[in-house]
Amino acid sequence: MKNTIKNIIFDFGGVVFQIEEQRTVNAFADLFHCSAQEVLKHLFTDDAFLQFECGKISPQDFMQHLRNISSVNFTEEQFLSAWNAILVGYPAEHIPLLLALKKKYRTFLLSNTNELHTKEFGNIAKRQNLPIQSNEDLFEKVYYSNELKLRKPDTKIYQYVLNDAGLKAEETMFVDDLLVNVEAAATLGIHIQQITKEQGIMQIFADWI
Repeated sequence: MKNTIKNIIFDFGGVVFQIEEQRTVNAFADLFHCSAQEVLKHLFTDDAFLQFECGKISPQDFMQHLRNISSVNFTEEQFLSAWNAILVGYPAEHIPLLLALKKKYRTFLLSNTNELHTKEFGNIAKRQNLPIQSNEDLFEKVYYSNELKLRKPDTKIYQYVLNDAGLKAEETMFVDDLLVNVEAAATLGIHIQQITKEQGIMQIFADWI
């Protein structure tokens, strides 16, 4: 397949960057004085979260929404500590791989994310002493859901990237850890690769560089 691929679009969390959702769930459970199961009912699935990832409500609005549903008047600092707990870091070995792929292919990032997390990516790279200042150093262009006002698996977001970057679907591969996201991309004729615990980008792209 790699002989036909000219462009690679990567998801971020769980693909390029290590995340642990449970860390944020546990942090909010402590903050809200409730169970992790109760947190999961609201944190990553309700309409306010989806609007936040689409940039349709502000961080302040999202924080107030969580105050309202939890009945806890937590501080902004407490919120940020819990919210950013999910962000573990860049596996160091991913950086040279992605930089090498960028030299041979047109590479892009397409992530469902939010304004608060995007502000942290560069800070984390700096703390890890990585040879990058931001995700823009790893890819030709980055696309974030909160900036596009769209999120995966809506096919409009994939079509936007294809159109914006001038890509042909049949020459493009999309890499994501969530089945629903790769299946949506496939409906547009994009080649797909799902990331699993056994098959990460180091295994998949080892012989592509």
